[in-house]
Amino acid sequence: MRRKRDGYIRQTSMPAQRFGQRANNKIYLFRRVIFIAAIVLTLSFIGKIGLSFFGAEYVSLELSGNMHYTDVQIYDALGKQLQNIVTDSEEQTSIYLKRHLSYIKDAHVTKHVMKRMLTIEITEREPFVLLRVDSTANVSVKRNSSFFLVDSEGHVLKHIDKGNANPEISEPFRKMVVLRAVSDALPKVGTAVGMSEVALGLEILKTALLQERDLATQIKNIDAGNSEKIKLQLDAFPVPVWLAADAIESGLHHIALFLKQHKIHVLQLIRDNSAETQPYLDARFQDTLYLGGLAESE
Repeated sequence: MRRKRDGYIRQTSMPAQRFGQRANNKIYLFRRVIFIAAIVLTLSFIGKIGLSFFGAEYVSLELSGNMHYTDVQIYDALGKQLQNIVTDSEEQTSIYLKRHLSYIKDAHVTKHVMKRMLTIEITEREPFVLLRVDSTANVSVKRNSSFFLVDSEGHVLKHIDKGNANPEISEPFRKMVVLRAVSDALPKVGTAVGMSEVALGLEILKTALLQERDLATQIKNIDAGNSEKIKLQLDAFPVPVWLAADAIESGLHHIALFLKQHKIHVLQLIRDNSAETQPYLDARFQDTLYLGGLAESE
């Protein structure tokens, strides 16, 4: 609307074309947003289709170092974790394998995206000892013991099923050294044993293997429940042997030397003494070895 005042014509309202221009700008902006959204959705769809070609079902495995597990077992274990070779993390894949397959100590994972292949170099743990765990209520009852296969680092590899509550362990594990522990909490497969007596028993056996290998081959059982009176049971020598945690190296050395020089004589003494005698070999001190519980025959 225009008004004439003092010889001038004044405009009192906004021009009609400006309203039209503002409306056109809104329509243009709206169309632009729709266009960009369509591009994003299209690219996402194309990307999803592209990634689907790298999904777990299309990925092949190239394995090395696996002895205990077959390729199929490892692939099955990865089935719940492996989603897409492009987006999956090599580190997370390695952690998953070590967490769910107890024999795997390390797994080096390399992705080959274009080949749709995972290369996995596996380092496996080796069985070292047999762990026997007795509950505090049944310390002396062997048939209630639980047995576990353990490596040299105390990592639990497997729970051994004795079957029919038979106290005798099955043949494949019968020649392994048995570590004895007392606990109401059983160790979990795939984790490290937290019992101090197990760590001490492993230290004794590893020290014997390094320094007194002949003696190490004769060790049948180790009970390190009391660090001041560690008990060893040897093969073909029916005399309990005592060690102390602060004199492991010297104790093992004295025991090995004693067996080389006096084993036959001691066995003869055992035969000559009554069945009620309870001989023992005490190697808990640095420079002393004591054979007790036997009397010299005249």
